[in-house]
Amino acid sequence: MTDLAFAWDWSARAVLADALARLDVRRFVVETRPGELAIARVGRLRHDPGGRHVLAGCGTALSTAWIVLRGLGIRPELSFPRDPGRPDVVAAVTPGADDPATPGDWNRFLALRAVSGPPRGRAVPVTDPGVLAGLAEENRWPRTRASRHAGSRGLAVVAEGTSCVDRVLVGAAAHSLRVAAAVRGLTTEVRPGAAGSAPGAVLLVFEG
Repeated sequence: MTDLAFAWDWSARAVLADALARLDVRRFVVETRPGELAIARVGRLRHDPGGRHVLAGCGTALSTAWIVLRGLGIRPELSFPRDPGRPDVVAAVTPGADDPATPGDWNRFLALRAVSGPPRGRAVPVTDPGVLAGLAEENRWPRTRASRHAGSRGLAVVAEGTSCVDRVLVGAAAHSLRVAAAVRGLTTEVRPGAAGSAPGAVLLVFEG
């Protein structure tokens, strides 16, 4: 599928809008420009120094859009534009060449509907190092890493830098790990990383 053919017709827009509507954050706008998706932040939240929660929310939208494009058989290309006229745009995804979805891509696409948390009632945390290590390996977002969270259940997701882009990437990585957990029938909860440190998040993982 070429860029000319992929013009964000109504069905593709509907699939993307449905996936984005399921996210529990709303401080973003995803613009379907010709041949490109632009992800922009909207407003600020109280008690949110540097807008880290808003930027992390943009990362969840980025991860969702990426998974949707793969489900549609498109190879996405990621960029971080620096447009003085649109400083609110934090990331862009360009639909690339045809690349049929793999079974893993399709499983993640379907799992977008299954992402849930925090769990209700008495949730049993996942402590098996093998399960957590397997989840950590699912993170393929640049400039981020996921590892077992020291002194707590779940995974720590941290960025290499401290820029706005790094905060967006942490949000994308945390969300993609939630989707990977949902594929395995697990429930997750995301909590912010330690204040004052590099951008990060803690992903708590529970049995489904």
